[in-house]
Amino acid sequence: MIFLKIEIYELTEKNLQQYEIEDFLFKMIKTCYGLDYVPEFHKDVKNLNEYYIRPKKNTFLFAIDSDNDQIVGTCGIRGYDKNYKIKDRKYNCENTASIWRLLVDPEYRHNGIATKMLEKIENFCEDKYKEIYLHTQKDSYGALPFWLNREYKIVEEVNDEYGTIHLEKIL
Repeated sequence: MIFLKIEIYELTEKNLQQYEIEDFLFKMIKTCYGLDYVPEFHKDVKNLNEYYIRPKKNTFLFAIDSDNDQIVGTCGIRGYDKNYKIKDRKYNCENTASIWRLLVDPEYRHNGIATKMLEKIENFCEDKYKEIYLHTQKDSYGALPFWLNREYKIVEEVNDEYGTIHLEKIL
């Protein structure tokens, strides 16, 4: 059994310069979803400071393998800022947190990294939001079972080209 030394950090302006977070994110987006940069989908990746560092109710975590100082995972939270038409839901940025970019390098999966980051994200949200929203795709490896095992509930499945599934968790 391999024991990993994984450290999880909150993204700051200082470590944004130190680590290549954007490069890691685009590598994982390409690996996991087969997508290159799409401006309408990836504005937050290009503007991590604006979306995750500056706003007080937002944060972005990244996991580092301490043995090689390599980024192996990420997860961001921000106030809900979309206008998805989700059945019977009226999410807003004051009460609803939105999870973005929970990505773990495939070589590091099944080591509890995503779970640890999610626990930190949920703790961060407890006194700031009433609920957490996220969406995933049906074909995203292991995503739906991961979320369902952590008490997120499906609120709507969309028959779009991505197989989008909207989920939430009441805090």
